Amino acid sequence: MSLRDSLRTVVAVAVYWTAIALGGSVLLPDPTSPLVVVPILGGGAVVAHAARADRLVELGYAVGTMWIAVLALSVGTGVVDVVAAPDGEIAPLADYPGIAAIGTVGLFVVLLVAYAAFLRRSDERDDSAGSG
Repeated sequence: MSLRDSLRTVVAVAVYWTAIALGGSVLLPDPTSPLVVVPILGGGAVVAHAARADRLVELGYAVGTMWIAVLALSVGTGVVDVVAAPDGEIAPLADYPGIAAIGTVGLFVVLLVAYAAFLRRSDERDDSAGSG
């Protein structure tokens, strides 16, 4: 592996891990919450697997999918806050421990499912290209 490829891999790993850690912890009201371990360590494990298996492209698609879920959750919680709050007050849903836990773990599950789906899709494409 050339220096250029190694540098590209290191930068991709850092960017993906940061994106997973930030996206996975966006619903946590307290950045020192023990739940922050899920996106940081879990994301590190997924990124390490992708780097070792040379599957950073598939991981990139999975991270993008996770961020689409972050956007959907953000918009959804904003709508619920505005509609459900009495007298126009906004009550952040992420302040509830159950919502924060479900959201954090749920976003990590979205990442894992998307990564597995993109791996499977890539393998199927490689198999069909090899046999055709």
